[in-house]
Amino acid sequence: MTVIYGVKGGDGRQLAWPLLTLAVQKHWGWPALPPVERSPRGKPLFTGLDTRWFSLSHSGGYALCALSRAPVGVDVELVRPRRAGLPGYVLSPPQRAGFDGTWEDFHRLWTLKESWCKREDAPLFPPREVPVPPPCPHRSYAGEGWRAAVCCEDEPPGGILWCGLEELELP
Repeated sequence: MTVIYGVKGGDGRQLAWPLLTLAVQKHWGWPALPPVERSPRGKPLFTGLDTRWFSLSHSGGYALCALSRAPVGVDVELVRPRRAGLPGYVLSPPQRAGFDGTWEDFHRLWTLKESWCKREDAPLFPPREVPVPPPCPHRSYAGEGWRAAVCCEDEPPGGILWCGLEELELP
C-alpha cells in the first residue's frame, strides 16, 4: 500500500528528510532510517531493501514523502506563473490539446510528469516525451497554491497524511 505524508511551513528542502524519518516510524514502525544509497541517476534508495521504496519532493514551504513496497514517485510544486512559452515547450501536442491554459493545470500536468520520472528513475528531458497520463496508477492532489502527484504500482492513496512541524525532529 502506498502512502503519502506531507508537511507545510518553513523550508520544504529542510523538511523532506525529517519527514521521511517520521513517515517510516509511523508507517513501518522503524525506529530510524536505514542506510540510503543513490542509483546511478541519483535516485535515493534504501540500501539492500528492494521491497521498501520512498520518494521525496519539496517546493517552497511544502515537503512530501511517499512510501511503498514497490517503486514510487511523488512531486509537489507551488503554483506560480512561469514564462509564457513553457507549456508549449514541455507538453506534447496531445497534452497541449487537453491543457486548459491555467497555471494550476500546467502544474497538475508537470507533477504527473515528474512523479512518473521519479518512479521510473528516468530522465525528465526531453519533457515532451514524458507521458501524461502516466502508464501506471497515478493521482493528482491540489490545495491552495500547490499541486502534487504520485505514481505507483498499486492504488494511489486518496489523500495526503499531513503532519505538523512539531512532529519532526529538525536539525
